[in-house]
Amino acid sequence: MRNLTLPLMMAASLTCAAPVFADTSLGDVVNGLAQSLFNQELDKRAYIAAQSANTVSAYRDYLRQYPKGIYRGNALQALASLGAVADPAQPNPPDYGGTLTPPQQEAALGLLLSEKIAIQRRLTALGYSTHGTDGIYGANTRGAISNWQSANRQPVTAYLTEAQARLLLGQTGPVVTPPPDGGTGTYSAAQVEAGLGLTRSQRIEIQQQLTAIGYNTGVADGLWGSNTRTAIARWQAKNSVNATGYVTSPQVRLIASQAGPTVQPPLDGAGNAALEESLLNLTPDEKADLQQRLTHLGYTTYSANGVFARASRAAIGRWQGDEGLPVTGYLTADQVRTIRVETGG
Repeated sequence: MRNLTLPLMMAASLTCAAPVFADTSLGDVVNGLAQSLFNQELDKRAYIAAQSANTVSAYRDYLRQYPKGIYRGNALQALASLGAVADPAQPNPPDYGGTLTPPQQEAALGLLLSEKIAIQRRLTALGYSTHGTDGIYGANTRGAISNWQSANRQPVTAYLTEAQARLLLGQTGPVVTPPPDGGTGTYSAAQVEAGLGLTRSQRIEIQQQLTAIGYNTGVADGLWGSNTRTAIARWQAKNSVNATGYVTSPQVRLIASQAGPTVQPPLDGAGNAALEESLLNLTPDEKADLQQRLTHLGYTTYSANGVFARASRAAIGRWQGDEGLPVTGYLTADQVRTIRVETGG
């Protein structure tokens, strides 16, 4: 009986003494476990955020916050696939031009949304329209990058390298220093034009001048697309200079000289007069008919070729003035109807 009583007494004494000890240790264990789970959850969320961004800077931020994080290996692997490393100051950073594909090279740059937008604006200002500046590089932006690369004698990949991105982001003036007047040297035609640093208003004026002397650029909006480039090339061929579709400084002066003072359409609530006329979508036959009608009314256009050049614009302006209308040299829908009525419908 004594053999049984002693173990029971010892067990009872341990049972009575245990609660004070368990209260403290178990609480610490539970708190420690909760904190560990909480930290793991934060670690996980931070990595998911980096993975969603999928940029070099995002993965580096994760590694700075969690240098021994659960997903450290994943982050390092992701950086490697982007052609980067955790610490850009380490002795042997990756070679961006190595075996990475062009998309990987661009992704490795970790461009911010604001930087992407700035690049789109710069490309458009140089005459390579991205048709939007939202920071999303779709087909239009890729096409603009390709055209810019081609004009600057770069490999045409539609994706930017570090040097190209720095060039487009880092310069607010001309991309290159323009060569002396009349000379192109080793520069491409696009580089020579870019070196002029033409403003948007200057580009609009040149479009208006070209149209006025018979080389229709379409809408004079300052964005030099295929219509403007074709008009420039046609003008260049007519004037016995190399038909590149890109202007030089002497050519800009010559165009202005040939056009003389151009009619500047006023701005109003509906946009400028040139844009309003373009929205009419007049066919060459309709324009030729209007030229004949204006000539019949005594406002000679000197030709009825379906192109509203300088003489036609002047005739329209004179007719508008005699009718008591704002003199713009560009027709509205109501004015087209009035001319038809005045000449017998």
